[in-house]
Amino acid sequence: MNEPHRSAAAGRFRKRLTLDHMLEGVRLALDTLVEHRMRSGLVILGVAIAVATSMGMVSILSGLSQKISDDIKGGDAPIFSVSRFSAIQEGERDDRYRPKLTELDAEAIKALPEVGDLEIRYDQGEGRAVENGAKEARLIFTIGTNLAFQEIQRVDLSEGRFFTGGELAAARPVCVLAEATAKDVFPGGGAVGSRVRISGQEWEVVGVFAKYDSLFGGLFENFAVVPYTSYERRFLSRWESMRFNVFPRTPSQLEDAIGATRAVLRARHHLAPGEADDFSIVTADAALEFTKKITGPIGLVLVVISSIGLMVGGIGVLIIMLVSVTERTREIGVRKSIGASRREVLWQFLIEAGVLTTIGGVIGVGVGLLLARGAAQAMGFPFLLPLGWIGIAVGVSAGIGLVFGLYPANRAARLDPIAALRHE
Repeated sequence: MNEPHRSAAAGRFRKRLTLDHMLEGVRLALDTLVEHRMRSGLVILGVAIAVATSMGMVSILSGLSQKISDDIKGGDAPIFSVSRFSAIQEGERDDRYRPKLTELDAEAIKALPEVGDLEIRYDQGEGRAVENGAKEARLIFTIGTNLAFQEIQRVDLSEGRFFTGGELAAARPVCVLAEATAKDVFPGGGAVGSRVRISGQEWEVVGVFAKYDSLFGGLFENFAVVPYTSYERRFLSRWESMRFNVFPRTPSQLEDAIGATRAVLRARHHLAPGEADDFSIVTADAALEFTKKITGPIGLVLVVISSIGLMVGGIGVLIIMLVSVTERTREIGVRKSIGASRREVLWQFLIEAGVLTTIGGVIGVGVGLLLARGAAQAMGFPFLLPLGWIGIAVGVSAGIGLVFGLYPANRAARLDPIAALRHE
């Protein structure tokens, strides 16, 4: 008698799990959710908070990366920077014997057929005070440049004009203020045509830029642009050297322009073959790669930390499902006594756990994206919708339910039907 009984039990366990069984499991899970609202709501809430945190973090980091990219590249055209030394150079270096870059270097580079335009730039100085009578702005970032600045930065003017070639050649004390700076020192308007004092020296305001939001904020949103010739006369320190932002004539000539620039500078600096460059050439892509080396690990750590919440949610699923199995022991006994296999009972509870955490995951994704959108608007960088991560978040939340629901489901599947029927 025992052998047929064992054979029948084994057969019930090996019974195929059909789509109907899966749908029945989903229906039972939804019924349980409605019947035990408080318990199910706690599971959903825990998973939703964890997913919302992770999703918000991913979206914010995606927007942050895009903002960094936009701030570094400036415009759509590919450019490269030539400087005395590179701020992103790795390893040991000795810059003491490097010559400063000069206007003659700039003229030689601009004359190359591969080069379309070149901006001369001084922007390594310290923050400076700007005043208009009793009105004083926060420290500003003073940029000495030429007429190519507008092509490189593409910051529109809201009032007045940019300085002219004649003012550049004559080293006139004229400046164009950032919108934030103009509001600080001219709260009632009327900046254009007025005079301000920058580090104690008088300058005429000829224009005001439109609103400019920088990821780096503060000093980078409060600035004044002056002719580089005027900067050299009034602000230049011993250690400062000009640098060049170079436009290739066409995007496809970027590498040719870099090669030609390197060749002309090596010739002008009398470098022998095999001798290391005494200048640095950095492309926007190289700067982005360097930035990613810093932000990438930080982003990974933040996402991992926020994902710990998913583990906490999973432990909640485990506890709640164990309570559910205990409460429904008699129900399990009835189901098994009328022919339900171990596999059917196992999947009933697994699907129940998966449905609960999936609902929590969907809610968490929505809340996380809303929070990320609000944060992006508040901090002034783009909001990106990471479609791939949405699928990952929902899939992971469903997987959390299946993984942490496995032990309670397996415990339910192994209950002896006779003992379960006797349970009160």
